[in-house]
Amino acid sequence: MNPTQPHPGHYWHTDDPADLAFNESGPDQPMTVRCYNMQDHLNKGEFRYVPVTTLEYLAAGIFGEARPSGLGVSTRWTGSSHRYGIYRNPAGLYRSGIVILECHGGGMRGYAFDNLVAGETWGYIAAQFKPEMIWNLCNQIAHAYNTARDAERHEICTAFLEGRLKSRRKGGRRWAQVLPRIPQAMDTESAL
Repeated sequence: MNPTQPHPGHYWHTDDPADLAFNESGPDQPMTVRCYNMQDHLNKGEFRYVPVTTLEYLAAGIFGEARPSGLGVSTRWTGSSHRYGIYRNPAGLYRSGIVILECHGGGMRGYAFDNLVAGETWGYIAAQFKPEMIWNLCNQIAHAYNTARDAERHEICTAFLEGRLKSRRKGGRRWAQVLPRIPQAMDTESAL
């Protein structure tokens, strides 16, 4: 991928049919994109920076025609605020790694899939699925990932407020531990 800039000072864009806007608008091309790790052995709520120049375009997830919203016969939604691009990432942990880039009003986010089957799976999806179906799949992945992160954040904040978030130290290492909730003993007299 070789990001392009339509005019000096404008946001950089991908040079492919997905036409995704990067978060950068300065004079220098973006060199990396921040991607969430989507693998169990890597994903501890962490991310990494993936080199942009190594990404190879596979497909775009474009919403397409307006769809029924479920709010009435005449109410339709366009979904044009979100766009997706699927890219092969040979610089990842596996030569067949995949990066999904999501672009919306909040900026660009990346999701990195590094495993033995990612390239084969997403290569098939890119070749066989219509852009609207790719959009549906990418949108569900993005929403599921962000919902899970929000749930974890809520659990940690609640544990902090309840005094169950503890700092532990052993062998010169520190980590946080969330203690389980202690069930409240029911007072038998007040229950009657």
